[in-house]
Amino acid sequence: MDQEPDKNSQTQFPLLEAILQPMTTDDLKTHFDEGRCLVLEGTANKFLALVTPEDIERRLNDGANASTFPQVIKDGSRGASTDGNCAWAPASLNKLQLLQDIQDGYSFMMANSSQVSRGLAAICDEIESFFGDGGVHADVHLYVSMNDQGNSYNAHRDRPQHKILLQAYGDANWQLFEPKDELPDNVQAIPPESQDEHLKLVSEFTLTQGDMLYMPPGTFHRVTSVPGPRISVSIPFYQIQDASRMDRTYIPFARLFNEETSD
Repeated sequence: MDQEPDKNSQTQFPLLEAILQPMTTDDLKTHFDEGRCLVLEGTANKFLALVTPEDIERRLNDGANASTFPQVIKDGSRGASTDGNCAWAPASLNKLQLLQDIQDGYSFMMANSSQVSRGLAAICDEIESFFGDGGVHADVHLYVSMNDQGNSYNAHRDRPQHKILLQAYGDANWQLFEPKDELPDNVQAIPPESQDEHLKLVSEFTLTQGDMLYMPPGTFHRVTSVPGPRISVSIPFYQIQDASRMDRTYIPFARLFNEETSD
C-alpha cells in the first residue's frame, strides 16, 4: 500500500479501497450498518509503509508532547508515566521509565497518532469523508509490543466508537465475546477471574501481518501478543456533534526551506 494517496487516482477513497481489497467500500458500509465484524486477510507487506518503527521512535524521542502521552499496559489497564513538575511544559514524559518498561517487555499504546505518518493522516481523512454525513471523526491508536510477554487489556468493549484494525507488523491473537447476561452500561471491562461467568467466547483468531479487522461498537474483545514484535494500528471513529475536523494538512517545511536557501 502506498504511504499516501495517488494524486492521479480517479477514486475518492484510494487508501480505504486498498485496505479493503478484494472487498469494497460497499461491503464495509454493509457491515457498519448491520453491526457485524469483518476480517480480511492481506499480504504481509500491505501496511508496512503506513507506520514504521522509525516513525514511532521519532515520536517517542520528541517527548511525545504533541498530544497524549504514550501509555504502558500493566495489570489489564494502561497509564502514562509523567513528571508534572517540569520546567517549560505542564507535564513531561518520563522517558527513562518508559524505556525501562519497553525493555522489560510491557506493551504500550500511543493515542492521537493520526499524524505520525502521511499515510495514516490520509486514511483518517478518507474515513471521515466516507462517513461524512454523520459528522464522523477518526483517530489512530498505535499498539506496540516487543514480544509475547507484552501485557494486554482485560476483556472489554469500546463505545460508541467503531474500529478498523490494521496489523502492520507481526501478529496478534484476538478473542471476541458475547455477554452471557445483560451487563450494566457502566461495565466496560471484565477482569480475568469473572470472564467465564459473564462472557461467552464466540470467535478466536490471529491477525497476521497485513490483515484487517472491522469491529462495531460494544464488541467485547481481548488481544494478546505472540512471539516477536508487533505494531497494530487501531482507527476508532464515531459521531461527535459540533466538533471541528482535525486539520491534518501536511506542511512541507524542508522543501520550502530548501527552496528559499537555494535562491
